[in-house]
Amino acid sequence: MKNELIRKAISEIENPTFGTTEQLLEVLNVEKENGKLKVERVDFESLDETNVVYFRVKNEPFFLSVYFYKENNEIANVGTENGNQVYFTATSENLTFKQLSELTKLSGLKGWSVNDDRKIGKGKYSFSRLSFEPIESRAYDLDTKLKLLLTELEKNIDGIIKLTEMADTGIAIHHQQYISGNMAINFDIETINRLSKLNLGIEIDQYVYGNEFKT
Repeated sequence: MKNELIRKAISEIENPTFGTTEQLLEVLNVEKENGKLKVERVDFESLDETNVVYFRVKNEPFFLSVYFYKENNEIANVGTENGNQVYFTATSENLTFKQLSELTKLSGLKGWSVNDDRKIGKGKYSFSRLSFEPIESRAYDLDTKLKLLLTELEKNIDGIIKLTEMADTGIAIHHQQYISGNMAINFDIETINRLSKLNLGIEIDQYVYGNEFKT
């Protein structure tokens, strides 16, 4: 089914049948790889009634999306989906990156230590930082991506609690949308309870990109 949806989605981009598709393509350029439209992801889980094919948009952090009814695999709509980056972070002016890392059993950690040379610009870092982002693709519904991150953190609750006691910790969200995209951000009670058990707060940065429809 995945290949069928991709084929139909590509066909809609190459030969639009929806007015919205034509409007979007007037102001957005879909990326290509080896001459073919670049599909970032096919989402079968986030929405109850539709599946979504995500296409990368050139020089933009959001995605052009084609929606299909689950009941018959026919196109329901064409629009955009926000790019969402969601990650756990811990910072300290005293502990090194290695010391922060050793407090958890998380793998794939990134960061730096206080007094390391800055990766961008000159000078040295005045604090250490650890970050954990198990899903780097931004082609995910925000709620889905946040819950997947929480699931990974919950596998090492003791380590996360230690970090919250010894460093400044939290979950960072970068919400990147098209001009007419969905700005709403909501957290259900289950998610709030899970954050509370991990002793974590959330910092949200919202960004708007792209050009308006032509008139």
